[in-house]
Amino acid sequence: MDILIRYGFTIEEIKIMMDTNSSIEDMNEENVKSIINILENINCSKGEIKNILICNPFCITNSVIDINNLINKLNNIGINKLNILVSTNPYILNISDKELDKLYNIKVKEGLNKEEIIDYINYNIIY
Repeated sequence: MDILIRYGFTIEEIKIMMDTNSSIEDMNEENVKSIINILENINCSKGEIKNILICNPFCITNSVIDINNLINKLNNIGINKLNILVSTNPYILNISDKELDKLYNIKVKEGLNKEEIIDYINYNIIY
């Protein structure tokens, strides 16, 4: 995982991540780089990215397409501070855009309006 070392992760941090998600060892560096780029594109700082990946090492092995679809869905819903959302709830990167749609529709059926659903997504741990 040379890319993680180049990005500033310590060997100990990478070991902890690999203990949690052993699939990291088999990851293509381009995939990891693409996920880091996605996080940078939603304005996550280098420190936030490190914390996200350490807290949720499973997101590194997620499909880049799936993460992009999720980010697009979150944008479409109206969440405009994605860096804060992902930093405070890194596990959200483990759900699909279809699961987010399902959650959104459940909350609509419960009587929540769009702003309340956005607040629910922003302030609750979703994974």
